[in-house]
Amino acid sequence: MKGVEEADYAVRLAEKLGAEYAEAYVESSYGNSYALEQGVLNSSAYYEKLGLRLRILRGARLYVFSTNVLEKSNLRKAVENFRGFRGTDTRLSQEKPEKASYKVEDKVSVDTHDFLKDLVDMDKSIASKKYVKFRSLYGGGGRSKTYFTNSEGARIMADLPMVSSFMSIIVSNGTATRQRVLQFGATGGYEMMKVSDMEAQALEDSANMMKVLDKGVTLTPEQLKEIRNVVMAPEIAGIAVHESVGHPHEADRVFGREAAQAGTSYLTSKNLGLEVGSEAITLVDDPTVRNSYGFYLYDDEGVKAEPKVLVDHGKQAGLLLNREYAHVMKTRSNGSARSDSYSNEPIIRMSNTYLKPGTATFDEIISEARDGVYIKNFMEWNIDDTRSFERYQGNEAYLIKNGRIDKPVKNFVIESGTIDFWHAAKLMGNDLKRFVGNCGKGEPMQGVPVTMGGPTTLLSFRR
Repeated sequence: MKGVEEADYAVRLAEKLGAEYAEAYVESSYGNSYALEQGVLNSSAYYEKLGLRLRILRGARLYVFSTNVLEKSNLRKAVENFRGFRGTDTRLSQEKPEKASYKVEDKVSVDTHDFLKDLVDMDKSIASKKYVKFRSLYGGGGRSKTYFTNSEGARIMADLPMVSSFMSIIVSNGTATRQRVLQFGATGGYEMMKVSDMEAQALEDSANMMKVLDKGVTLTPEQLKEIRNVVMAPEIAGIAVHESVGHPHEADRVFGREAAQAGTSYLTSKNLGLEVGSEAITLVDDPTVRNSYGFYLYDDEGVKAEPKVLVDHGKQAGLLLNREYAHVMKTRSNGSARSDSYSNEPIIRMSNTYLKPGTATFDEIISEARDGVYIKNFMEWNIDDTRSFERYQGNEAYLIKNGRIDKPVKNFVIESGTIDFWHAAKLMGNDLKRFVGNCGKGEPMQGVPVTMGGPTTLLSFRR
């Protein structure tokens, strides 16, 4: 892999010039993508990227440098020119120096498969439905090879192929419209795209949106206030887990670093162990889920990845940590440092975050709800800066009457405080599903691949 020699050189040089700690991260990646709008190809792109990030700790100050010029003279200049600056002290936790190399195999190479043809075929199938008035499809794939080394002796090489697709579909009955956004992705070859499943999902959701438009009832504000039992599908569970549990459990938010960029958290250094929800809920972040969109085995600080329990039977149980905040908490990192490119610093991020399933079937949950609303997917969501209050606007939702699915609902909204929301969780389904997303965070903004999910869940709110 290109850049390995230069990375080793930069770390040795930094040590020689007095660094207390040094690390180098090399990324060599490439990919291609296509975008269709209304059946017309409006973009086709190919990229290659090679660069190196160097982090040096000296005099309790952490310096970060990145470049796509991997000449040793350039690296020497960068190391020699690091100087002190005003700021808070930075310390890193003590970690085991890992030595590993891992690779995800691709059965169908992203280099050879005709991605564009599949997009065109899907577009034609979706467009054949007369009620579909607009569609936009995106698809891409690539491969990333990375190398991490540090002055403590860590050496990590990774080789990961990745594929992803994104769709936006608008349907109309002539008087009203409804929009659905679908995203798919995986770590692996093109075989992971499962194109037939993607097409089937797009067609099913389009038809169901029309059902809501044509047959959906509009609930009055008084009727909405009276709804006590809500059955949320895995997609709603996923977005709620990600936004109202995952982000608030990022240690840099808890300790204030993210305050000016993306907000803080209802968790603080003084209320860890808070009863976040009912005993029924356990929430996990696990980057080791094979072939998942948020998969990795070692983070971008060279720390071995592991599943992290954030909430254990309702109690706050752990935070997402990098080496900096692990030191603050006098513990070890749990491998949550990620960057979207060699050109950006690694910061605390989620991976595959989900609500653990239970044993109930879908029919049992609907029957237990008796009367209420089943919300299958969302149109939009909002949450405040401390992640304390949230809102999920239903796209496809249905009344539940006498323990059975009834008429579709046009305007159902869940509005709740986060603690009340998770305390309302009473019964978990056995149908865990994960949904793909690109999570944005940081300054400059970094988007990293993640999944979010959970099972069908019964929420019983107090009114």
